[in-house]
Amino acid sequence: MRLSLVGLFLFQAIAWLVVWLFVWYQLGSLATLPVGLLAKGVVANLFPPWAEGVQQVEATLTLLTTLEVSGMEGVPAGQVAVLSLDVGFLKYGYGLPLLMALLCASRAKGIFIKACLGALALLPFQIWGVCLDWLKQAAIDTRAAPFSPLAHELIAFGYQFGYLVLPALVPVLLWVAMDRRFLTTFILEAALDGEAATQTDHSR
Repeated sequence: MRLSLVGLFLFQAIAWLVVWLFVWYQLGSLATLPVGLLAKGVVANLFPPWAEGVQQVEATLTLLTTLEVSGMEGVPAGQVAVLSLDVGFLKYGYGLPLLMALLCASRAKGIFIKACLGALALLPFQIWGVCLDWLKQAAIDTRAAPFSPLAHELIAFGYQFGYLVLPALVPVLLWVAMDRRFLTTFILEAALDGEAATQTDHSR
């Protein structure tokens, strides 16, 4: 495989990622809006009764609850406060600029349509990350919500998967599915380079 082929693609992907991260960061509130609206539906239908609703302030989504807490930072001694849980969406939403960077670096055809489809496909995984973050805070960080030990383990696993794996893995898988032309060309060129290198070794 020619290193120049790999190097050129990686350089272009990184350069485009910087550009799209900047654009995406500037539009953080707008990018958060659909996730916040859908998260409200998830909270209303799937969360326990103590979850009252969701509010958005710029790129931060806040879960409002009826859970009462005391003895926590910011709560005066002897007083009880109602718990609200904040999640910054940006740490779960960077999959879209990553997908855009890969599509631009590979010069994919129909990039606008693919970007729109990719944005829609990423929404469930972004909602997963935000909702599991809320549950992790309620069940594990503050222990304000009544969950069983098994539920704690499942929430911890779901949170780690949604934070560490899904935001980076899903955009790459979407790019692979959307731009097979580039991958086919890349693999063919790599195979031809490997065959040429083998023939050169045999002729020595």
